[in-house]
Amino acid sequence: MLKVEKSISIAAKPERVWQAWTGEISKWWTRPYFNDAERATGLMLEPHLGGRFIETWGDRGAGYLIGHVIEWLPPHRFAFTWAEKPWSGVSTVVWVTLKAEGQATRVTLIHEGFDRLPDGAAQRSSYEAGWGDLLGKLKAYVEH
Repeated sequence: MLKVEKSISIAAKPERVWQAWTGEISKWWTRPYFNDAERATGLMLEPHLGGRFIETWGDRGAGYLIGHVIEWLPPHRFAFTWAEKPWSGVSTVVWVTLKAEGQATRVTLIHEGFDRLPDGAAQRSSYEAGWGDLLGKLKAYVEH
């Protein structure tokens, strides 16, 4: 199975990391990680099972639907589907787990399903770098 697995320790409690990821995502998730960098104004993860994960284009509800929340267990684990326009309706799945380690939190991300894409190996390689960068941005945001 083609997947990305990343893990990082963040010097904060799981509740804080959860809030940063699920409620403050637009403060640390930045370009070039948008589907439409010219129109993107941020991201929104609706905080419930079935909620939308959407790239917002302004304040009128327009945007690009990335996927939906398929697991929601605050503040320990959530998952969402992920699709890109060129993937012709194929979705992958991102799992995020937060585990307390003393005064820190171990964030583990698994993004799976690249084997369903025609260019899955190339996509996986690109996401490997991107998720590493984004987890670094999350860590910097939470710790500073």
